[in-house]
Amino acid sequence: MADSAEFAHFWTPDFSGVELFQAHLYRYTFDKHFHDAYTVGLNERGVGQSLIRGRLVDSPPQSFNLINPGEVHTGQAADDRGWGFRNLYISPTLMQWALVQLEQTPSTLPVFQEPVAHNPALRSRFLQVFQALDHVSPCLTQQSLFLDLISHLLQHHSALQTPSSPPRETQAVALVRTYLEEHYTENVSIETLSQLSQLSPYYLIRCFRQQLGLPPHLYQRQVRLLKAKQALQTSQSLAAIAADTGFFDQSHFTRSFKRVFGVTPGQYRRRNSVQYSSISDC
Repeated sequence: MADSAEFAHFWTPDFSGVELFQAHLYRYTFDKHFHDAYTVGLNERGVGQSLIRGRLVDSPPQSFNLINPGEVHTGQAADDRGWGFRNLYISPTLMQWALVQLEQTPSTLPVFQEPVAHNPALRSRFLQVFQALDHVSPCLTQQSLFLDLISHLLQHHSALQTPSSPPRETQAVALVRTYLEEHYTENVSIETLSQLSQLSPYYLIRCFRQQLGLPPHLYQRQVRLLKAKQALQTSQSLAAIAADTGFFDQSHFTRSFKRVFGVTPGQYRRRNSVQYSSISDC
């Protein structure tokens, strides 16, 4: 199939806490990354393939990708037939609101148990929500359909988080992760992180990658990208956003953003459908 059939569309509906994404890919691949939101994705055409939770998983048509916030993964078409899918990105804040409305325990957030699910009853609920959010629909309609979707996900595909006492390495990784999130614009050294965690540089990098799915430098890049994505909701220039979030320049920012989100910062800001001869750039 020709590359001209590739497209990606990433936009924000008039429903706080949700983003929508739709794409059909052939050659394009997503770098290792994570989202600060829950991903609920319907695979519609072809087979997708993702590296997640330490294994390569296929996503056949009519299956769902269910990815937790902060869960590192990749994404690409499994073969030359391509991969068509659409995603709902649901913020933890909105998920917590839904838990309250559904009379669930709001102090803990749900965790999707498997990254790929097969559930025909989920498909109709998902499509109803997607259509209601993508078009002008009454608020009551959007909220009712959304709560029905979340209720079904909670019942069939998730469990609630349970706190536990982490081992020393996990505590050290948590310290480093928090430091990187608070100093994401800075040129942080591995020596600084080693001193902070009281682990050797090599052992720290190994533990960090094992527990979070990315080494510290790529985790910091991902935090920068999420902060930059938030800044794209403002009128700030792309060059200023790049500088303020720690990228070398606008070109570096644009390349990094597209490898993770599938669209350029400008395309995301315009919230326009993107169709071009190659999804690698526009």
